[in-house]
Amino acid sequence: MKHLFSLLTPYALLLTILAGCGYHLSGSNRLPSDVRTIAVPVFYNETFEPALENTVTAAVKQAFLTNSRLAVVNDPEEADLVLKGKVVSFGLTPLAFDRTRSVVLEYRVRIRVEVALEDRRAQKVLWKEPGMEASAEYVVNPDTAANRVAQDHAIAEAGLQFADNVVHRVLEGY
Repeated sequence: MKHLFSLLTPYALLLTILAGCGYHLSGSNRLPSDVRTIAVPVFYNETFEPALENTVTAAVKQAFLTNSRLAVVNDPEEADLVLKGKVVSFGLTPLAFDRTRSVVLEYRVRIRVEVALEDRRAQKVLWKEPGMEASAEYVVNPDTAANRVAQDHAIAEAGLQFADNVVHRVLEGY
């Protein structure tokens, strides 16, 4: 055990040093150092799925709040950056079937969102993505209300996945 500890100590030290100096392995940060705030207005919803825009927008705002690199402000006029979005598609894809009863047992929720990051001060688009996708699965419940809860949970999970991807793209170099 002591031999294993002595072998792992240099690696632990290296990780500590790299973490302490701010080094990261992903892309470079393209945001100017004076950018401090971002506004995320409620996304537009082009789908027939009710309140989907609220779920996705709330997930994105929360992801930025959790990260704390940029302060989230409500008024786009007070922000350095504005992240605009449009939910362009929502779909359910069957994943598992019970062929004897001809019923779906599991679905995948898929959300596709168009996003644009604008530098409000320079009045220019820094980054635009026409179709970022996120998905999550859920098991079908024979009870209609419980099934809707499961679907809503999968939608929320896909929203969180999308939000993490957006924050990463914005902060780590689109």
